[in-house]
Amino acid sequence: MSVFHSTVSRREFLKNVGLAGGVGAAAMAAPGFHDLDEVAAAKGSTPKRSWWVKEKDHPTVDVDWDLMARHHGFHSTQSDIIQARYYGLDEWKAMTMPSATDRMKAGEPGYSLRDYALANGANRENSAYGKWEDTFRGANTPAFIGPQRAKTPEQLGVPKWEGTPEENTKMLRAAMKLYGAQDIGISKLDDHHKKLVGTHGDNISYSYYPPKFNVPTTVTKPMVFADVPTGYVDSATGTFYIPNKDLWEVTFTIPMPKELARTAHSQLFGAANNCRYRMTTVIRPNTQEFLRGLGYQGLADNPYRGIPSEAGAVFSGLAENSRHTIMAINPEHGSWTGFFHILTDLPLEETKPIDAGIWRFCHSCGTCAKYCPSNSIEPKGGREISYDPYPSSITPKDPPLPGLGWDKPTPGESEYFKLGRKTYWTDMISCAGYRKSIDACLRCFGSCVFNSADDAMIHDLVRSTSAVTPLFNSFFAEMHEVFGLGLKNDEEKEEWWEMSLPSHGYSTAVTSRHGGYNKG
Repeated sequence: MSVFHSTVSRREFLKNVGLAGGVGAAAMAAPGFHDLDEVAAAKGSTPKRSWWVKEKDHPTVDVDWDLMARHHGFHSTQSDIIQARYYGLDEWKAMTMPSATDRMKAGEPGYSLRDYALANGANRENSAYGKWEDTFRGANTPAFIGPQRAKTPEQLGVPKWEGTPEENTKMLRAAMKLYGAQDIGISKLDDHHKKLVGTHGDNISYSYYPPKFNVPTTVTKPMVFADVPTGYVDSATGTFYIPNKDLWEVTFTIPMPKELARTAHSQLFGAANNCRYRMTTVIRPNTQEFLRGLGYQGLADNPYRGIPSEAGAVFSGLAENSRHTIMAINPEHGSWTGFFHILTDLPLEETKPIDAGIWRFCHSCGTCAKYCPSNSIEPKGGREISYDPYPSSITPKDPPLPGLGWDKPTPGESEYFKLGRKTYWTDMISCAGYRKSIDACLRCFGSCVFNSADDAMIHDLVRSTSAVTPLFNSFFAEMHEVFGLGLKNDEEKEEWWEMSLPSHGYSTAVTSRHGGYNKG
């Protein structure tokens, strides 16, 4: 087993970055609380986070709502039909990565029999609700409205729950954390945020590639705001109906095992990636039934591409935008965090966007791009952030698709991106090609600097310094690898089996403040 030993002492390291002696950028920027009573007396339904995570009125990434509109959810590179246009239908269909079994027989680290068994055991289909939900995959009706087993207040003969938005938010956070969510963020579904809701919600496979392009609505799953009391799905047409009334988007986080993330890609990494989907099959229906029992409705994040959950995380303060287009980074758990959401008519208090220095850090880092084997992520020193997506390095072999918004793109969307933010744009076409023909990759997540251990003091100092000044960001990015915190190679991946780690592979006490779990 390889063990990394630094020749730089902690004090020397802190001195080099100007933080030794107890006073530095981080210490000087600390908030003006004089004792714990002042901290506890702080108002609002949002629990206290580390002092360097600051609430803002707007996200740190520039957003132009005038450039944004409701989008076709299948305008995504997860739709095979788009990849077929770029690579050619026959070539795309023929792309096949080496199987996990072949890699196992070849003795590739991270693909041993026990690694393979771990990944299979972590699948969402192994949970009772996950199997039940999959039985109804046609229109996703059960997932959208929930199990519908809890008795409503009307059925019990009592009034429905009534509380202030602040009380309701505290209550919902407590319930969802009990069910397994790490934290929640709230956004009101106003005229702006309705633009985040897709006009359609699912991917389109290459089986509908031209000339066969008559894609039924049961595949595209239209999403319609309608004057109905509750949300429902018309299974005959596959149409999802969302009530035209006050609604709130509840985004929740499910962190994933960080040490497994560092094994990308491997069957060990696959087990980690499966965890969020397995856990949401518990958190989501539990929450929907909780809301039903109070006299309200919870509509799940189905169909799959209906609402981008990363956007909900950024607008509600759970995360910041990042260099990688499809990634949002949470201050407590880094990029290796799953974001999911539920729409509800329970009145809630909105949570604000945050500034933890993450988006600024991404400007001067580029570690994810360095480890991208397909060179899909914009590298440090490359093109500037833009409202317009960069063109793919892959030249499309076929003409634009003949309909469904591709022939006449809806304002607010491109062929496979939703517009409205000024950011770096990942080449998702070349990314998808690599992931289909070589391996499932996701080294971008495993290499992210913000995935370092939660509880190490040095990481808190790095995060807090980055939040107040970008001066040391490039240095911190380099030190991430020097201290052996990046991706693991070859036999190092198997070290995970010898490690003693918390349940679920991450600290669940990071945002806790009571019961002896207070941190910070």
